[in-house]
Amino acid sequence: MSRDKILDAAARMFSRSGYHRSSMEDIALEAGVAKGTLYYHFPSKARMFQALITEGLQMITDTIKTEINKDRSLQEQIELVIRLNVELFLEYSELAHIFFNEITNGIEEEVLLAVRNERDAYIQFIADILVEAGMAKDDGQMAASGVLTMLNGMCSYYLRHPSEAKREQINRLLYTAVTTGLLTELE
Repeated sequence: MSRDKILDAAARMFSRSGYHRSSMEDIALEAGVAKGTLYYHFPSKARMFQALITEGLQMITDTIKTEINKDRSLQEQIELVIRLNVELFLEYSELAHIFFNEITNGIEEEVLLAVRNERDAYIQFIADILVEAGMAKDDGQMAASGVLTMLNGMCSYYLRHPSEAKREQINRLLYTAVTTGLLTELE
């Protein structure tokens, strides 16, 4: 229980203040636990960051895999992947912010490598879906990276301007961009 509470607090702190400006003391205060409790679960801030990213992306991947494995048409699969990514991005916006903005230098090299590998694995996961759907060929990773970057931009806009946009608009715009842009590229 406290481990999850700590990771939630770390996500909020890293998202708000950035990795480098968030201290273990700040995270403990945000989580409402003693600083020693942090170190019981994580030997360092870097390892906490690693756990946050790797476990978060694995949870998101597992959620999408569970839904995508159902018998659906190509259009339904693409719509589902987009909708789930949007929903998960908005539900875990702190994690998404960190995913797109906080994987930088200055973190222990071993941790940075593990986090980058996890991010690359997620991009590859999305790329595999696009390739399997016939929407990308040799450039699946680039297409997936582009889709996720558009997702980040649209969802970030939505979070800053909730009265000006709706989730359904994000889903529709992404679906149109993905299907029109990638399918046109393949012709």
